Amino acid sequence: MSEYQDHVRQSLEGQHVEPSEDLGTDEMRWTPAPVNEDVTVEAMHIAASTAHALIDRATDAYLSLVGVVLGDGTHHMVASASTPQGELTESQHLTVIDDALILDEAAAVRVAVVIAAAMVGSSTGGLVVRTFAPDGSEFVRGWVIRNFWLRPLTAEDIREAYTVDTETGASLAPEAGVEYQQAERVPRPEADGGSESTGRTAPRDNRPPNRRT
Repeated sequence: MSEYQDHVRQSLEGQHVEPSEDLGTDEMRWTPAPVNEDVTVEAMHIAASTAHALIDRATDAYLSLVGVVLGDGTHHMVASASTPQGELTESQHLTVIDDALILDEAAAVRVAVVIAAAMVGSSTGGLVVRTFAPDGSEFVRGWVIRNFWLRPLTAEDIREAYTVDTETGASLAPEAGVEYQQAERVPRPEADGGSESTGRTAPRDNRPPNRRT
């Protein structure tokens, strides 16, 4: 995902970059907000460095979830963030079959960016995965984005999210044949050391070697 991350970083630093056609990201456009004349260059650099660190952290969380946690099957993933600038939502389909991982990289980076947006101090967010397993079962798991990482929701948490109308509070009938499961802990990269911030400039790929593309 390095080419996509380079594109994100250039945009965060104030450069408007159109991704090249060979990257297959026609849908993705990054337009940085206008720079206030009162903002110093130092403040802009600090903001850019913070944004880079959040992108790196979100990518670590995404890769750890996909490469270690999800397991075999077809997965529909939805990431959401509630920020002072508005609501963000991105989704993607991906498939894991034994040692093969099939996904759309452009969709993956958009999901990672939403995770990063939810990591900003004044924002909140979450990620839900509906899995269609090889044995025909269907189940849903969820994670809340808190303290710069994906934190597992309980089966009751995710069941309530799916069976309560968010606008009225009324109960909804659960979907037939769908199981709501306790989410697994998403492991951190070993070299992370448990730190809540990072200054590295390239994301780690913590997928197993035979799942790296």
